[in-house]
Amino acid sequence: MKHIKDYADFYSPEEIQLANEIADRLQDPAALTQFLRYAKEFPHDFLRQALNKACSTPDHEVLRSRAAIFVNSVNQYKRFHHGYSRD
Repeated sequence: MKHIKDYADFYSPEEIQLANEIADRLQDPAALTQFLRYAKEFPHDFLRQALNKACSTPDHEVLRSRAAIFVNSVNQYKRFHHGYSRD
């Protein structure tokens, strides 16, 4: 598993912090690299909204995992928001 310092040359401190927050809240440290890519690619406000949605989903509505809910939200955003950009 890579350490955060391994990403410091490519990702900003804000991106690293957000990716860690996502991984911690979703209890999915193995997906840190994926969350770093998301933090670089997508608006941070959107990612926090998707994270809050995944974490607030009632247990009985979670079919696979909260991480799957989060990733699905990101994929939907990517699919339907043409021209999205973090810039």
